[in-house]
Amino acid sequence: MVLTDRIKEIQSILYDGFKYFFETIARFLGYPNVPGMPIYPADLKLREELSEKALLPAHVVRLPPNQLERPETLTEVILGTLPYTTPIEKHFYQHKAEGYYNFYVENYRNMYFLPDWLSAYIQMNFNITVDHSNLELCRDVVFYVVLLYGSIVSFRTALFWMLTINPYTYPWVLAVDFVDWLYDSLAGILPCVAGIDLVPTFIMLLVGKIADSINHLVFTMPFLPSEGNKVKMLIEGDVKEVIQFHYLPYLWYKYPIPMNLREFWYSERPDILEFMEKKLWAIRYRVPTSSFGNRFNFYVRFYSFY
Repeated sequence: MVLTDRIKEIQSILYDGFKYFFETIARFLGYPNVPGMPIYPADLKLREELSEKALLPAHVVRLPPNQLERPETLTEVILGTLPYTTPIEKHFYQHKAEGYYNFYVENYRNMYFLPDWLSAYIQMNFNITVDHSNLELCRDVVFYVVLLYGSIVSFRTALFWMLTINPYTYPWVLAVDFVDWLYDSLAGILPCVAGIDLVPTFIMLLVGKIADSINHLVFTMPFLPSEGNKVKMLIEGDVKEVIQFHYLPYLWYKYPIPMNLREFWYSERPDILEFMEKKLWAIRYRVPTSSFGNRFNFYVRFYSFY
């Protein structure tokens, strides 16, 4: 009993001491008149921004080996189909008042856009505006490279369990050269748990996250990502949250429209040319064409609304 009472006394002394210590520090921070951090901000606009994204649907992507296969040839039936990207679909439409390059995408909580400065740099320096198929091809190439690297990582991890194979001999050393530099970089950061190295698991998680994120990347050319408007549309009988890009892109106000695009309007789509004459009447362009006659007519046509 004496020992038990002594332990309770020590426990009480320690409790009172730590209580006094933490209350002394907390008083410098306003204790006890601190209500704490609110779960939702008092501002209704900020509260809607925080809660709105959580209620949006997610863009679900299946990566190999869970990806659906649709073989079209006998070779694909035997060997299987190649992995493919499933990007977020863009729906284009034309309107006499809004323009001819409008589109909208369904709003997902896990979708990504390029930064405005990067999107503007690509459009201005690589002449990628309306037709950005080359940019989508680059996205597919990066997707395949990431999956290929993930396969090499899996193969290198399997070599750890094959004791009869010396991984530092040809051709196994190729997989070692591709992967071990990343292993060595992360070995000092991620500890071993119960004798199991977590680096291969972390690398595969990283590869899967990158491959998954590539499918959620949306290109907004010729618009900037910040030009999108969050609206609701009735799609197939359901009201859905979408991001709409319409009217004229900001870069077409600030900088000249690409020459090849304007020449296409002049020769193939005079209706778009008429629309631009009405909407961009305050901006002067110089658009050289193939011949002097066409160039003169093009100048007259574009300057006729001044």
